[in-house]
This record gives sequence, structure tokens and C-alpha cells, in this order.
Amino acid sequence: MSEMFVMRRANGDLFTEKIGGRLGVPVWSSEEALERYKERNPELMTFLPTRLTRSMSNRIGSGLGSEGASEFFLLAEDDPDADLDDGRSISREEIFPEGEHRRQPQF
Repeated sequence: MSEMFVMRRANGDLFTEKIGGRLGVPVWSSEEALERYKERNPELMTFLPTRLTRSMSNRIGSGLGSEGASEFFLLAEDDPDADLDDGRSISREEIFPEGEHRRQPQF
């Protein structure tokens, strides 16, 4: 899959959202989609777009993410309302397929 983005505060805290009763980390498939959600959801204004890396994904997956969030939720690219509830669960394997070349440095 191409680059994915999450939202982060200046102190490093990730934006998390309770979706379907479970705490997850919303991800966007483009910066343009992320900016559209940001325009329609004022609570996102204190967050900055950040490219999701393998190392960040691993930290989230091991429960070290914000407030214990351990799953990702891909928000709809073309949702006109930009509702934070619209989208689907997405696995780390979908974000970073094993056969995909690792362009990102490992920290």
C-alpha cells in the first residue's frame, strides 16, 4: 500500500478515536484526505499529519500507542462528510505488505 498518515500532537501523542466501541488509530491514505478531515473536524486542528512508519506501527501494535490503542482504522478517502466513524479496520500487513520494499529507516 502507498504511504499512510496519522495525526500527532507536537508532544508525540497520536490521535485516537473510539470506533465501534474500540480505541483505534485513524489512518488516511493521502495528505489531501487528511486535510479534508481536518477542515471538517475542528478537534483535529491541534494535530499534525505524520507519515506512518513501520517502527511507529510496531510501537502501536505492541500496546505502546496512545491510551493502549492497538489497531488501525482506515478512513474513507471520498467521504463528503469526513465522519471519523466512516471507514474500516486495517491490519499492519495491509499497510506494510511483507514483499514491499522497505523505504523507511528503522529506528
